[in-house]
Amino acid sequence: MGGIGKTQIALKFTEETIKQYTHIFWVDATDKETISASLKGISSIPEAKNDAVAENVESVLNWIGSL
Repeated sequence: MGGIGKTQIALKFTEETIKQYTHIFWVDATDKETISASLKGISSIPEAKNDAVAENVESVLNWIGSL
């Protein structure tokens, strides 16, 4: 489904709702491996490090759910 404007829709949504959220995470959902890598990468942001989030998918998802 390349080239139909998915990224532009996501960017527009982000622009219009940015004040409603404390964090916005971009996750590459190309396949399972990129999803996992993107989520694990979130564990390295300062806020996650401050909360001692482990570098695994489950910990990151639990942390995101607690925000």
